[in-house]
Amino acid sequence: MAKSRKNAKATSARKREPLARFDDTKYGRTLFSATFDYNELSFARASETLGHGYRKVLTGLAFLALLALVVVLLVDEKPTALVVVTFLVAFALVFAVSRWDRLQQAYARRTVLAPKAGVPTRHVAVCEDSVHLEDATGALGDYDLSELRSVSQNTDCLVASFGNGRYVYVPRAAMSENRFRLLGTFLKGKLA
Repeated sequence: MAKSRKNAKATSARKREPLARFDDTKYGRTLFSATFDYNELSFARASETLGHGYRKVLTGLAFLALLALVVVLLVDEKPTALVVVTFLVAFALVFAVSRWDRLQQAYARRTVLAPKAGVPTRHVAVCEDSVHLEDATGALGDYDLSELRSVSQNTDCLVASFGNGRYVYVPRAAMSENRFRLLGTFLKGKLA
């Protein structure tokens, strides 16, 4: 019982710690601003949004490769190089589909989405023509909205992609529900 009280006190003390202060005035007119804790859970949520749709494509390709393997085995009576190649392609595709979450996280670790040790707080400022990402150590990226490639939004978070491993993650909890929806609408409107 005493141990659970200690944990509860430590948790509530951590919640009371103020988030680092970030100055949005240096960016000019800021339309949206969010400061939030960024940890492994946030990273996992962000990485889930990457490559949306590619998993379905890989699953379809794996199915076609397995179907091609069956057709080759029915047509060709003895094992040939074509059977081996078809089997290897099907095996590689099935392996990729079954390990999709790990592949997403491995890719995300090589991008700006990777969390920094000892730097739990991030800040995003969205202006009319740019998005600024920073943490307590300084700027992580300043991205022009004309370079915006895609916006993935679900009930937990929003991830904006600017290409070449440049992403901006905004959790739903960092903003009010209405502001979060408006941010998604604003960024999606900049895609056109």
